Amino acid sequence: MTLNHKLTSLLLMASIGAALGASPVQAENAPTVPLSLEEIQAKRKEARENLMLPSLEGIRGIAYRVVGYKDYAPLESELGGILKEAGVPLFVATNLKPGDSPVDAILHITFYKTANHTIAELSLRQWVSLLRDPKSKVQAVTYSDKVFLAAREPKEAVTKLGQDFVRDFKKANAGKSTAKSKNDGGREASDSKKPKKSAKK
Repeated sequence: MTLNHKLTSLLLMASIGAALGASPVQAENAPTVPLSLEEIQAKRKEARENLMLPSLEGIRGIAYRVVGYKDYAPLESELGGILKEAGVPLFVATNLKPGDSPVDAILHITFYKTANHTIAELSLRQWVSLLRDPKSKVQAVTYSDKVFLAAREPKEAVTKLGQDFVRDFKKANAGKSTAKSKNDGGREASDSKKPKKSAKK
């Protein structure tokens, strides 16, 4: 094989590798500049609403917690106040006791630092079944969101993440009765579907 043939082969292999590594859309419309923060947030919002929002339907109770921030107590209180708008029983995760039920989801807001940013991430974990084996019960993140923030703005991050979650929660449960609206005593939402003893008498 001549030098020209070798060079041609190498260029051909490189072009094939580049084509395989990029989707057709990327190959044809490769962005010339990185996505802006606003564009990234818009894509995350779209992913949340299309892929994660349905998992919020029917949740009957939420345990919540703020971690990764030294002065977490005021932030946890702020989060609890926002989550009340969801209309389901709430529990501080660290105060959760046996019998505090139903808690269908555990919501964490976690603060952590990268080389260049401080990030606040909200994640909601639920108990789910594997599609390939419904008998296998596991805990998995079914909803998540994150914001970049300056180190001095933890409350704003908690407020935004909490409000966005509540908005999505309400949208997922629109038209459905919640535990508080159906039962003033904060009982299980599923109790409203059960026949009451007093109704039989």
